[in-house]
Amino acid sequence: MKRKNGFTLVELIISLTLFTVLVGGVFYAFGSELRLWRKIADKCQREQVANLVAERICHDIRAASAILTSSGSEEIDLRVGSENISYRLVDYKIRRKKGSSIAYLTNEREVDKLAFSYPVSDRVEMIMGKFSCHVALRN
Repeated sequence: MKRKNGFTLVELIISLTLFTVLVGGVFYAFGSELRLWRKIADKCQREQVANLVAERICHDIRAASAILTSSGSEEIDLRVGSENISYRLVDYKIRRKKGSSIAYLTNEREVDKLAFSYPVSDRVEMIMGKFSCHVALRN
C-alpha cells in the first residue's frame, strides 16, 4: 500500500484542538492583564485627581488671611483677599464655593473622605482619602 503525503483526519483534529487550547489560553491571559491594567490606570487617575485637588486646597489655605469661624470638621471656610472660599465634600464630590459661584473639583467617588481639623488657630490639618497634610496660613 502506498502512503500519500499529508495528514490524516485524526492528526488534523488533534493539531486543531491543541492550537485552539493554546490560542484560548493566550487570549485569556491577555484579557486578564488588560483588566488589571485598566484597574491600575483608574486608581492612578483617581490618585492624581486627589493630589491636584489637595494642592488646590492647600494653595488657598496658604493664601488665606483667616479661617472663618463657620469652619468645621467637614467644611473649611477661608477669607482670601476680599472673597470667601469654602471646600466641602458633597455627594462624594469636592465642592469649591467662591462667593456665589460653585464648582465641583472631582467626579463622584473620586474622593471618599474630606475632613479638616484645626490644631492651632492658623494651621489646618486636612485629610482627603489617603492624603493627609498640615498647612499654615501665610498671611
